[in-house]
Amino acid sequence: MSTRADELINEYLDRLEEELADFPSTRRRELVQEISAHIAEARASLENEDEASIRNLLDRMGDPADIAAEAAGTPAAEAPPPQQAKARGSGWDVAALVMLLVGGLILPVVGWFVGVVLLWTSETWSTGEKLLGTLLVPGGLALPLFLLTVGTSANSCGGEVGGPLTCTGGNGAGSAAATVLVIALFVVPIAVVAYLARRRSQVAAPA
Repeated sequence: MSTRADELINEYLDRLEEELADFPSTRRRELVQEISAHIAEARASLENEDEASIRNLLDRMGDPADIAAEAAGTPAAEAPPPQQAKARGSGWDVAALVMLLVGGLILPVVGWFVGVVLLWTSETWSTGEKLLGTLLVPGGLALPLFLLTVGTSANSCGGEVGGPLTCTGGNGAGSAAATVLVIALFVVPIAVVAYLARRRSQVAAPA
C-alpha cells in the first residue's frame, strides 16, 4: 500500500470535509463515507498504484467543492431543516446547562446525571469542554447545599432549662476551612456552567 497514495486520498477527503463544513454533522459523515467507499473501490481496481494513477482517480471523483455544491442542491430527506435542527440543539443545550447546575436539586442524584448525558450527546461543545463540565460540576449546586445542611446540623446547641447553653461543633480553623470549601463548591459549578454557556453562544453565533 502506497504511503503517498494514502496521503493524497486523505488530503482529498480533508478538503471534502472542509467544503461540507456547513452541512449537518450526520449528513457530512454520510457524504464523506460514501465518497471514501467509492475511492476504495476504484483504488482496488488499479493495476499500478502510483501517484499519477491516484491523482487521476481523484480527478474522476470530482472536485470536493463541486461535490459539496451538488449535495447542497439535493438536501437529504432525513436531515431536518436548519432552523429546526438549531432550535432542537439549542433546547437540549439549555437543558444540559440547567440540569448540570440544579438538576441534583430538581431530581436528587438522577438530575445531575441527566445533565451529563445531555452534555455529552450535544454537538456544541468539544470533548475537553465536556470533560470540564463533568469533572468540575460534580452534582452541581446540590453538593454544597448538602454539605451546608450537614454542617449546620452538626453544630447543635442545647442545655437544661435555666442552665448554661452548650454548643458542639468543630474548632475555628476547621469551620473556616469548611466554609471556604463550601463557597468554592458554590462558585466553581456556576463559573463552569457560565463558561459553557458562553462557548455555546460563540459556536452558535456564525450560524
